[in-house]
This record gives sequence, C-alpha cells and structure tokens, in this order.
Amino acid sequence: MVARSRKFQIVIIGGGFAGLTAAQQLSSSRYDVTLIDPSQYMEWLPNIHEIISGLKRADDLRVCRSRLLSQLGHRFLLNRAMEMGDTTITLDSGMKIPYDACIVATGSVNTTFGVPGAAEYGLPMKSVSQCEAIARRLEKAKGSHRPIRVAVVGAGIEGVEVLGELLRGYGSRPQFEFSMVDGSDRLLPRCPSGLDGQIRSHTLGMPVQYHLGHKVASIDAKGIKLDNGAYIKSDVVIWSGGAAPNGFLLRSQLTKQAGEWAQVNDFFQVPGKENVFVIGDAANLLGHNLAKQAYHAIDMGKCAAANAERMLLGKPLIRYRPSPKPQVITFGDLDTFMVFGKFALSSSVLGVVKELVYTLGLYQIAPPKTPRDLLRRLKLLQRSGRKVLWPAVQPFNLMENLQKSRLLS
Repeated sequence: MVARSRKFQIVIIGGGFAGLTAAQQLSSSRYDVTLIDPSQYMEWLPNIHEIISGLKRADDLRVCRSRLLSQLGHRFLLNRAMEMGDTTITLDSGMKIPYDACIVATGSVNTTFGVPGAAEYGLPMKSVSQCEAIARRLEKAKGSHRPIRVAVVGAGIEGVEVLGELLRGYGSRPQFEFSMVDGSDRLLPRCPSGLDGQIRSHTLGMPVQYHLGHKVASIDAKGIKLDNGAYIKSDVVIWSGGAAPNGFLLRSQLTKQAGEWAQVNDFFQVPGKENVFVIGDAANLLGHNLAKQAYHAIDMGKCAAANAERMLLGKPLIRYRPSPKPQVITFGDLDTFMVFGKFALSSSVLGVVKELVYTLGLYQIAPPKTPRDLLRRLKLLQRSGRKVLWPAVQPFNLMENLQKSRLLS
C-alpha cells in the first residue's frame, strides 16, 4: 500500500450530541477533523426546560465546543455551514473547507408551521437562552397582583415537561393560571395512553386547563385562537409545537424539498453520496421510526464515525441497528415516567434516574480535565442532590414513592 502524503480530512457539520460523539471517536493522529457550528456552546437539550423553574442554571447545561475539540486535537470553526459541494463545504464567511468524508449532524430548528402570530407572540424553547427568556418573563410577572395566564402550545414530551416545570416553579402562586393546547385529543400522543390520565390526576384542583383536539389557528398579543373558533386568553404563550429540518439539508441537495429530513441507508449514507453521512435529528433512517432523542443521536455518532473511517480505508461498513432504550419523561416534581414501548412506569423516584443520566452523560461528553472542572461538577451534583436526589430517596419518601409507583399502558 502506498503511503498517503496527507491525513484524510473529515468535516463534521453540527456540534450537538451526534456531532460531538462522532468527533470523540476519531483520532487526531490519523485524521484531520474539523467541526463546524455557529455556536460556541453545546447545550444539554433534554434538561433545558428545568431552567424555567430554576432547577438548572444556564451554565449547568452548556459545554464549550472549542475547548472540547481542542482537547481532542481537532479544529473547531465558529461558523455556519451554508451548503455542501462534492468536495468542499462553503461557510457563511465565504471560506471553503475541503473534505474526504463529511458527517452532517445539523439537528433541527424551531418551526411555527405557518401559524399566524406564532413567531411574533410565541416564546420558543429550543435553546438555553430561549428558556432563560421565558424564566425572566415569568419572574417579572410574579410580582403582579392580577392573574397571569400562561399557555403551553404542544402536548408532546417537550410541552408536558415544560408544564411540569411551570407547576414546580409557579403552581403554588395564586395569580398564575395555566393552559395546555394541542391538536391531539390527549397528552403525550406518541406514548402509552395511560400517561394522559396520570398527568391529569396530578393537576386536579390546580389552575390548569386542557384544550386538546383542536389546532391553533392564530396567536395575538392577548391569546390563542383555535380552529373551532374558541379563544384562550394568554399573557405568556410558550411554543413547543415542533421541529423542522435545518435549511442546510435542502441547500446542499441532501433533500428534495423543504421540510424533509435526509433519507439515509443503514450506514447513514445519502443515496449517491457515499462519503456523506447524515445523523441525529437530521436523518430519516429508512425502515425505522426513531424518536429524535439524545440517546439515538449518541449511538448514531459512534456508528457514523466508524463508517466514515471504514469508507476511507476501503473496509466494509457497519449497519446501524437501533438499540431499544427506555425514555424518561419528567413532570416537574409531581411525577416521572419511564416509557418502554407500549408500557410506562410512573414513579417520582424515577426523577433520580433522569438526574443520573444527565450527570453521567455530561461526564461522557465533556469529562473534567482540570481541578476547576471537577470542583464545578461536584458543586452541580451537590445542588442536584439537594433538590432532586435526596428528597426522593430518603427512607420515608422512598418507601412512599415506591408504593405509589404504577405501571401504565
């Protein structure tokens, strides 16, 4: 075999769970790896709703990408990738970055589905800064003596977790009233149906109203109009209505029309582009209906990095086989659900599980490299333990919580 005069160049577009995991798998001694992202910080999205109640702070959920990539021996470019050519990536600065293999992990962006007024009056919650803006708005409203009406649009996992944090932080304050709005006729429509009744049972006697089964027609400064003509007065509208593909996919001809996720094979390759691998939220893995969750993104990142290497070295690629994992959904401090396909376990003790997943996952993505890092992580674990872990598992509470555990279907 003739020795190469240079290392293979692998470009990763997007530094979320999928992109960073892929970067961690690649050796800087063998490959010239460049990760491109327009933000300095990777954000721990599964827990950002906890900022709304004050359970988490912004710094708890941010990891510096440039620092991580530097520790790995890779290059980080604080730029937005605009489009992909056959051999180069064009950045918003006009610079072109060459590649031998490219891993696309552009994630998703917020979408309002064209609902009039949603962009102007709905508060999105797809980032730490957006959740901080919601928290500031609620804290300011807390001093009001008149009723404060807060509506959450979207009754999926994101919306239910937001409602839980609203109740954790503001449910005991008499001036707050809450509404949940969704076109589906039940909460968590993709989860076991028993979760709907369980959540509703927790909010009996609370200032919570459910407006399900009718889509949002429009939003204005004073509230939400539904497609049946009903009007819900709202001072604060939190929009958790959905996600859409990043425009990079269409601009790079990885999809044929707007709103499509990139269709990939079992190796994460795009048809006709054997050196391009699309993973994470951006990917539509043919033959699978995968939830867009962090644990899938991490597994995809590992597989795509291995396949990029194998493709460059002329080796057979590895088929991705999703591993079934339970999903943990929190409802503030009222309940936590662990979903296994068509069944779910309900117990507030499970909040400990999600906190441990967060803590261990953070260590995996960004292991502490200095005494200062380690001290910060220990302080975070101590604070989390005081607010979440200890109240749930101290002897009397533990027995009571276990006795209240329920299997739902």
